[in-house]
Amino acid sequence: MQTKPGWMELIYGSVKSGKSRSLISKINSIKNAIVEEKFNRESLIIKHPLDDNKTKEKISSFSEEKIDATECGTTKDIVKLVTKHTKFIFLGGIHLFDKDIVPFSKALINNGVIIVATGLNLTSDGEPYNYMPQIMTLTDVYNIEKGECFTPGCGENAYRSVKINNHFEPRCMKCYYKTKKTPSLVVVTGPMFSQKTIELIAKEKEKKRKLEINPIKDYANEFMNKDISAIFKWSEDKRYNLEKIVSHDGSFIDAIPVENNSQIIDYLQKNKQVGFIGFDEIQFFKEPYPLIKWLLEKGYSVYATCLKKDFRGEGFGDVPKILTLATTIINKEAYCTRCQKQPATETQRFIIEDGIKKPANYNDPIILVAGKDLYTSACRSCHSVPGKPANKYDNILKLKQIN
Repeated sequence: MQTKPGWMELIYGSVKSGKSRSLISKINSIKNAIVEEKFNRESLIIKHPLDDNKTKEKISSFSEEKIDATECGTTKDIVKLVTKHTKFIFLGGIHLFDKDIVPFSKALINNGVIIVATGLNLTSDGEPYNYMPQIMTLTDVYNIEKGECFTPGCGENAYRSVKINNHFEPRCMKCYYKTKKTPSLVVVTGPMFSQKTIELIAKEKEKKRKLEINPIKDYANEFMNKDISAIFKWSEDKRYNLEKIVSHDGSFIDAIPVENNSQIIDYLQKNKQVGFIGFDEIQFFKEPYPLIKWLLEKGYSVYATCLKKDFRGEGFGDVPKILTLATTIINKEAYCTRCQKQPATETQRFIIEDGIKKPANYNDPIILVAGKDLYTSACRSCHSVPGKPANKYDNILKLKQIN
């Protein structure tokens, strides 16, 4: 009998955004729903020592809520605490752990454990924090906490952090990037057939309807108007129509096919009225991470659909790093076409040999543009990738009888 997989919820955001408060609230809500003895047996509350190092053996918030926690400085320390009864792991400061936190978290989830963690997605320099791109790729529930911008007189929602002398402060997107327009990044992600593209199509049609009702009289005088859009697609995606983005149900919008970042930048420099940028299947674009950073630094509103994981279950290209930049993540799920019992979080690819369809090997090419003939959606339990390297923590948890 296959183990029903667990899942991960990530509470993340800028400094002073209430991440610890949300984690404490989550712990208490679960604690109140379970008999105390059962909760204590099945739950681990852990914090990294550097996550608020002013309070020892406690997860604490700026509003002075506190809860007891065991301090662990390495993934190995957490492994020692896990028992066959462990069902919940609450983790403060996941961004501070070593690289083994990623395969260990994968193994926990695959063996039915629920992880709720807090972390900083970005450093004060605006770069992904340690192994947070990989952690965000694993995540099922994204809970971004928004602080309040500390710039005098601002007070807008803060998604970024800055270092001022020897302390850190939250900043809104406009103050952080020092732009005339407020930048934003919405990422719609999930496996194939999870209706990602339909979200972008709906958003673009919404923009068009708005302009029909309130037409702009003189486009030449507009500058980065958030209602004026440009939608881009990878030029090699020719499944339906080269100059259209088409969903699996047949809905479509016009799009500009591009091969590289310079074509996009050139288009925007010639069309300065555009303020809303849409991307479909951004995982296929060449080096999209620096492009997204550039767009945010210029003040654009960006809306991108993508596969966050490839058919192997690994992070797809630049997408994990792009997730750390997002102000909103819409995580879509499909329905597992194999067991037909659980939500699908994975993309299952097939190959056909001698007329027989079977799962693609881990070492097969990552990019293969196709449809339902070679792809389907699967839950973690049903996802199959022959040749995939073993995760050492799967064996460790097996020895601990985690299931």
